[in-house]
Amino acid sequence: MTASDAMRSPDSAAVQFMILDFLEEILKFSESPGEMGQFLTRQLREVMGARIVVLLQHGPGPESGPARIVALKPERARTPALLGGLDQLVQLHPNAHEATFLVKRTAESRYAALLEGLGLESLSMTPLRVGDRRVGTLFALDHLDLNRSDDVVRLLTVLSPVFALILRNTLHFESQEAKVLAQAEEYQALLQTNLDGFLVVAGDGRILDANGAYLQMSGYSLDEIRTLHITDMDANESRQETDDRNEKMKSEGSDRFRALHRRKDGTTYPVEVSTTFVPGRNLIIGFIRDLTEREAAESALRASEAHHRELVEILGEGVAITDRHETVVMANREADRIFGVDRNQLVGQNLRPYLDESDWLRVVDHTLRRLDGHTDSYQVRIRRPDGIRRILQLTATPRRDAEGQFTGSLAVFRDVTEELKTQEALRVAQKMESLGNLAGGLAHDMNNVLGAILGLATTHLDLQPEGTRLHATFETITKACLRGRNMVKSLLDFARKDMAGERSVPINRLIQEEARLLERTIPPSIAITLDLGPEVGGILGDADALSLMLMNLCVNAVDAMAESGGRLTLSTRLHDGQVVVTVADSGSGMAPETLERALEPFFTTKPQGKGTGLGLSLVYSTVKAHHGELNIQSWPGHGTSIEMRFPAAETRSEPAGPGASGPSASATPLNILLVDDDELIRSAVSAQLEAMGHQATLTACGEEAMAMLDRGLRPSVIILDMNMPGWGGTGTLPRLRAALPEVPILLSTGRADQQAIDLAHAHPGVTILAKPFSFRELQAAFAEILPGS
Repeated sequence: MTASDAMRSPDSAAVQFMILDFLEEILKFSESPGEMGQFLTRQLREVMGARIVVLLQHGPGPESGPARIVALKPERARTPALLGGLDQLVQLHPNAHEATFLVKRTAESRYAALLEGLGLESLSMTPLRVGDRRVGTLFALDHLDLNRSDDVVRLLTVLSPVFALILRNTLHFESQEAKVLAQAEEYQALLQTNLDGFLVVAGDGRILDANGAYLQMSGYSLDEIRTLHITDMDANESRQETDDRNEKMKSEGSDRFRALHRRKDGTTYPVEVSTTFVPGRNLIIGFIRDLTEREAAESALRASEAHHRELVEILGEGVAITDRHETVVMANREADRIFGVDRNQLVGQNLRPYLDESDWLRVVDHTLRRLDGHTDSYQVRIRRPDGIRRILQLTATPRRDAEGQFTGSLAVFRDVTEELKTQEALRVAQKMESLGNLAGGLAHDMNNVLGAILGLATTHLDLQPEGTRLHATFETITKACLRGRNMVKSLLDFARKDMAGERSVPINRLIQEEARLLERTIPPSIAITLDLGPEVGGILGDADALSLMLMNLCVNAVDAMAESGGRLTLSTRLHDGQVVVTVADSGSGMAPETLERALEPFFTTKPQGKGTGLGLSLVYSTVKAHHGELNIQSWPGHGTSIEMRFPAAETRSEPAGPGASGPSASATPLNILLVDDDELIRSAVSAQLEAMGHQATLTACGEEAMAMLDRGLRPSVIILDMNMPGWGGTGTLPRLRAALPEVPILLSTGRADQQAIDLAHAHPGVTILAKPFSFRELQAAFAEILPGS
């Protein structure tokens, strides 16, 4: 019974028999969807009595993806309109899982319209699915017998899974075959366009193929290279060595090595060779990379690294590279020196042992900042293996690998310990200079006040009989003025940068006098020891300033030992042409932070009302004014030692002072011109001059004094103030000297600094008269410039 006979009978057994017969025939075409489609459409057209049968394949995309005709019977019915109409039917019924039979007169309007457009009266549509994926659709168009639609649907529903599997598998095979062919073409194109050379070599060493890159490297054509043996290309190995290498490579499966290949013109070039053995075909596949440029670059890189290493080594600053954990991976010679270690000893060490806790935390904090790309510049203190602490000025920048990950830091640093000390000394010196200028101005005004009081007090002191109330009163005033004069002198000593009126001061005798004074005033729990070198001579300077300096140091030492007692040691010695004076105590000492600020003016650790903070500042100023050096060493609980170094000077005997005689009128009355801008000074000095029997002519400025001379005034002596408005002493003195070359001039100043000394030395007959001066000191000055006056 044929399939068409079975379809004419409603017997279900006959339908089942027909299905089995179909399956047996269809499985013969399991690997050819085209042949299966031709057989299927031909048989179904006959069995179902359909005018046209079409097998569609859907794309791998969505249900409504593009479709193509796999088979069509009869072939003459193939038109674009047919494919478009069938594809629209699929779009209208995308989720169908069973066969559908449509008749134009009974179908829904949307289906009827499509059938009308295709010129069809009926059709059956069978979705071909594998799982949830619709791989195709089988259409039967214009059924001749519409009464057999149920048998047709049953037949197609049973056979559709088999049709779908065969269609899916065969199409998959076709797709994979196309991919393999495409990949083969891609591989061939890749080998030909590869920048590396490619060789195919037979098991016996004959060259079978090469790509364009290797032909360009070697200079051979493809036909020429196919006539060569692989040993013809190697410039180093013999044929036996090459054969041995190939045998070893065959046993291991692959090899990688460097070699030297020979070009057609005989020149050689370095290469890197990677080979693989293909046992099934007895072939050696080799990739060859020309290393000419790489080796040139590596050589240039080595030269550049050596150059940069040389630059790093000759830098005057330390250079180091650390990893993420602050371990040193590179350091130059200067870095080793700064850290106090032997050459290359710093590499491999972590920085933690070199840092105190606070400095370590500072370093870690800055490293975390560099994780974000920051470049930092900061100071850090290190502790070297020998215990010496140094301060480094450091600039660090982050280092990153090729992927941009933080790998560590590059740091450039230098030891700024001595530089900071110099800066601090300069800061203190500038502060001292500012305070000195302030003190100098204050001392000038105070001297004028004290000068008026002292002059009048000393004048009337000797005029009153001893034991009288007025004598005692003027004596008290005189003592107060002298004490004030000493205080002002201390301010002037603090202000000036050098000492005026220098003379050789026997330092040992000065220290002995200070020691005798101290012994009567200090507590009995403090002992004084003198260790004075007998070879020590004098110091060129001011005895009063040096005495005040020693007194300040001794008072500070006594205060440091006030509670527990101790020993105060004053010593001198001669060393390298310098007089070394040391004041040492066994007191409480100073902490490092206190020692750093010890010389700052007004800095004190004493309770309020117990100290001014100027003691060591005055000491420092005095030492510098005497061209000396000061060094302080102190340790908490172990006392303080202050060492001062001064240029040595020959001791010279001091001139004897004028005799202490009472005031008396001069044998020869003199006409004195007094030039001073301070009214108090003019009033007080004129009274002193009158007491001496002299006549005083007073003026407040140099301009007025010159006008008096122009009007005929001819004084016997001129007392000229150094500091005045207008011309001042500096501008007036040359004019006075030019107008009256023979008249003695007393240059009166409260600041007998170098400027006043130079001015006096520049003009003959000029003597400095230091303010404030007493009646007897003024008498002595006249006696010196006018013998017999």
